[in-house]
Amino acid sequence: MLAIIGAMILIDRMTAYWFTELIVLIVPVVVILYSAMHTVKDGLILSTGLTFISFLLGNFQFTYLIYVPVGILTGIVYSIGMKRKLDKQTLLTMAIIVYVVGEIVATFIVYPLLGFPVATMIEQFKTAVLEMGSRFGIGYEAIFTGAGLSFDKVVVILFVISTIGIGAMEGVLIHLLSVFLLKRFKIADLGRVNIWDIKPNPVVAYASFLSLFLFFANRYTENQTLYYVGITIALLGAIILMYYGYLFVILYGVIVLRRNVGSFFILLAFFVPVLLIFLVILGFLYGSGPLRNYLESKIPNKQS
Repeated sequence: MLAIIGAMILIDRMTAYWFTELIVLIVPVVVILYSAMHTVKDGLILSTGLTFISFLLGNFQFTYLIYVPVGILTGIVYSIGMKRKLDKQTLLTMAIIVYVVGEIVATFIVYPLLGFPVATMIEQFKTAVLEMGSRFGIGYEAIFTGAGLSFDKVVVILFVISTIGIGAMEGVLIHLLSVFLLKRFKIADLGRVNIWDIKPNPVVAYASFLSLFLFFANRYTENQTLYYVGITIALLGAIILMYYGYLFVILYGVIVLRRNVGSFFILLAFFVPVLLIFLVILGFLYGSGPLRNYLESKIPNKQS
């Protein structure tokens, strides 16, 4: 395992670090596979070796220095969960939480110590958002200003949410790769997750819907802390409802239309942002129950 990762790091150096992100993603999966084949103690020994060679052969490159320890910690926690026979949903949640915490620590503590101020990263993020909007003819700054919100403050909140989102995505990728390779190499079979089994929580749906009103309430507060907290909660609520809406679109396509329309709808939403509002509405109706009950009535074996 060490030799394979070491060879990959050397190839990465010879190609001017083109494959660093891929290697950083593979490292925790290697720890999980090895621990599943042997013991968590063996996985800890491997983790020590992986940390050493990634720092040494990676020439102390920042991505290796920061994200290899995060990935290894994720792999160890995941391996402990597997050994304790935790269900796959719990393993996924653990992977996401550990990587999200690691991403936050890296972004707001480690990177500034290495000479990358958070303010600079936020300014770069703002520039990227404005450039993306201009490509599609969307004036994000004008939209938020027209809604009575400070665009600069919203950018800060979006930066924090995107940091959390990146960590969550990495955790999901580690989980999916681990499940696939564990089964492929006949080490362990964690089973499959059916999208239908991901049941929405009505309490979360109602709380997320009510949080949307903070978009309007925040224009009446002058307290900076309350402003940031309120907008952050509102944006997170919108994201949760869009997630529920996305689940509904996928399931509606498969159960009712017999077509996979979910990916097409999300792609279309990038070009027609008003569809995101429609997705939020669908998410609330699905999360609170009515659309979920409607889909249940369309499943053959559930019909009376």
